[in-house]
Amino acid sequence: MFEELIAQLDDAYTTRRLEEMIRIRSVVGEEAELAEYLRRELEAIGLRCEMDEVEPGRSNVYGRLEGEGRGLRLMFNGHTDTVPVCEGWETDPFTPVVSDGRMHGLGSCDMKAGLACALTALRAIADSGLDFGGELLFSGVVDEEAHSKGARALLGTGYAECDAIVICEPYPGDESKPIPLGITGKILYDVAVRGRAAHGFRPHLGVNAIEEAARIIASLDGLRMRTDPRFGRGSLCTLKIEGGYEVYSVVVPDRCRFEVNRLLVPGESVEGAVEGMEELVASLGLEAEVEVGTRPPRYAPFVLRRDEPIIRVFHEVYRDVRGVDPLYEYASGITDANVFAGEAGIPCLHLGPGRGGAHQPNEHVPLAWLQPVSEMYALIAARFLRGG
Repeated sequence: MFEELIAQLDDAYTTRRLEEMIRIRSVVGEEAELAEYLRRELEAIGLRCEMDEVEPGRSNVYGRLEGEGRGLRLMFNGHTDTVPVCEGWETDPFTPVVSDGRMHGLGSCDMKAGLACALTALRAIADSGLDFGGELLFSGVVDEEAHSKGARALLGTGYAECDAIVICEPYPGDESKPIPLGITGKILYDVAVRGRAAHGFRPHLGVNAIEEAARIIASLDGLRMRTDPRFGRGSLCTLKIEGGYEVYSVVVPDRCRFEVNRLLVPGESVEGAVEGMEELVASLGLEAEVEVGTRPPRYAPFVLRRDEPIIRVFHEVYRDVRGVDPLYEYASGITDANVFAGEAGIPCLHLGPGRGGAHQPNEHVPLAWLQPVSEMYALIAARFLRGG
């Protein structure tokens, strides 16, 4: 039924787009050039595009391909930012290098390969003249690797009025990275401890804010946390602590603050998590005053129904293309789906070329994954927009 659509897929086009995007530096905060690149490519394909400036010099790029008449609206989404370059690269992170069937480069896996596959699928749909109702949308958003400012900006536009989103993150649906049917949420505790200064030779006259903070941190295992049968128990990680002198002085420190990352499972709220930390602090009998707050970013957890239309269509397409059923999981982590699904209730499918060491030196993507993912994107769009 979709032979003409599949015939329009161009693997060489996918590879060229991936190479070109790797050469574009788009470390978080520096996404402008890649956004402009995507705008040009989308317009060349035939989509109507617009730019949405989220912050000065940082724009989301949106595109739309209109069908005939009323119908569903499906969006392909990807983030344009990458993490910064880390130590240990054996090649130039911004020069695509192919070795052993894998393309190396910063962002190759997370997630420029997914973006390249989406461009290929959109091009094939436009060139095939596929008859569909509704609209096929694209969004390239900034800041996923930081605070998801781009995803939240999208929610303030008409593009948020869609029926499902395919997020081109590196989830190939096999044992290396199953497809998430839900993802944990997150808060960042910001805990301020106020003690009392005194001479460091007479510490008993003061209240040491650092030592009081240390007692809280050492007691975090006692924090009340919910267990979910799908996700298990959320996790805790102290990320930062600061206090004491800026210029050496023998003074009991009267200020300390620390930050703790906490993953939330369904049923946990930010308010409940703050109350739990306050209860823990109260149980320790500290002399210091402690204020428990949070700071950005925060994300809501979400769970998808197994019979959600986008998941049902994906499952059938995956089996047709790969010859096996996809694997699923309930994942610990954060993606922009926590904004789209967790906050706005838009069903999100994660699917993209994977197994590439994202956020690590020598990041890469297996080239063998580009063709099947491009094909799955095209078929998912065609079947979803035509009612399954």
